[in-house]
Amino acid sequence: MILKVGDEPLVSVVIPMFNAGRWIREALESVAAQTHSVHECIVVSDGSTDSGPEIVRQIEKQGSLPLTLVEIEHAGVSTARNVGIAAASGRFVALLDADDVWHKKKLELQLETMQRTGATMCTTGYALFDSETSRVRGVVASRRSDRAIHRWMALEGNGLLISSTAIIERSATDHLEGFDQRVSIGEDLEFTIRMQDVGAVVADSRVLVGYRVHPEQAHRRLDNVSENVARLYDLLPIERFGRPFAKRCRSNLDAHVGYSLLARGHPLKAFGRLVKAGRGDPRRLVTLPLYALLRRVSRRLSAWTRRIALWPQPDSL
Repeated sequence: MILKVGDEPLVSVVIPMFNAGRWIREALESVAAQTHSVHECIVVSDGSTDSGPEIVRQIEKQGSLPLTLVEIEHAGVSTARNVGIAAASGRFVALLDADDVWHKKKLELQLETMQRTGATMCTTGYALFDSETSRVRGVVASRRSDRAIHRWMALEGNGLLISSTAIIERSATDHLEGFDQRVSIGEDLEFTIRMQDVGAVVADSRVLVGYRVHPEQAHRRLDNVSENVARLYDLLPIERFGRPFAKRCRSNLDAHVGYSLLARGHPLKAFGRLVKAGRGDPRRLVTLPLYALLRRVSRRLSAWTRRIALWPQPDSL
């Protein structure tokens, strides 16, 4: 049953957690600090073997947050997220990864945006901050979600980070049947593309999420990235957006893997992927690294112009 009390929409927060004991307390503190009250916060421990579940239990006993811990055997982030969404009873579901943090006005401002636009899902800008120093490395803030999604698919733009920025009409998640469990990297992109078929997806350019940068992030494992993005292209399938665009996407993937292998000291493996990229669309051997450079410069420039040097961000926006 989807709940709404009076005129205040109820928000359920869903956090999948796998061995994130070092960060889960800070994530939950950012949820508890929201200026819009949280109806419930559901943490799904995906077979965690560290201190994470015990920390969640401690915070649950403190009573500072309406918190529920759900423990499952390790099945991957998509399954954990789906379990949390299925248990949610609020009118809206807000997603948060266990190693990220929110600005205290995130939910309040997003709900205002959704009310104004009639959107089914709303994302926000985010700051990439170093886990050890809290220094911001860059800021990603999109104004046009459709353009951002298109470039995200092609590996030419930044992702929308819906796993920590998105708030979604709970009823829409039922139509989509959750995140695709066959994909563990890029599952948020696949979900977002399907969400566009259900309702409007809008991007709020205000920076309301801190994205923690640390060595254990899944996208740093090149084999997983290569396998999952290729699977994602097949599942969509990417050809639905036109054969030229599909060729561009697949060549970009080969170029990305090839250059990454080269940077990691595997020239023979890199050569094979770069040759494959060249056969598909040789322009991508030049444009892909150029887009990567432009993204980095753009993120740093955005952080500088917005005067965001550290995370957490100051109260003012």
